[in-house]
Amino acid sequence: MGNQVVIFGLGQEEYGMPIEIVREITRLGDIRPIPKAPDSVKGLINLRGSAIPLIDLHVRFGVEKNRTIAKDVEAAKEDFALITEVNGDLVGFAVDQVREVRILDNIAPPPPLVTAPFIGGIVNLPDRIIMVLIPDRILAKDELEGIAKLV
Repeated sequence: MGNQVVIFGLGQEEYGMPIEIVREITRLGDIRPIPKAPDSVKGLINLRGSAIPLIDLHVRFGVEKNRTIAKDVEAAKEDFALITEVNGDLVGFAVDQVREVRILDNIAPPPPLVTAPFIGGIVNLPDRIIMVLIPDRILAKDELEGIAKLV
């Protein structure tokens, strides 16, 4: 039996996140900046009265957006947030689009040259490659603690 994942787009790439840690998928609304936050922390979003830190995976992964600068403000309203639980805390990850929920079989370990600690596996489908993430490794423990102090 395979692993059920939420597949999302980020730039030209596709990633998968285990569905068991995804608490909610929501469109991005207002994002409140946090003073002195790291570049990858986009700000806070309000989710039913709770302030959730939002991590910009474009910045975190070094992936460019597929947009022209003039359209960024309007296009950002089309972005989504995956609300996840990471080390017991709710964290939102900003993504371009959520494509599907799918069971993935045959997840292979990443090739030796892929050294990013947050990539747990690769699925090579006939028409695309999906990188399966390990959410607890997207942010280092000290980064998570720092974000918790900012909130």
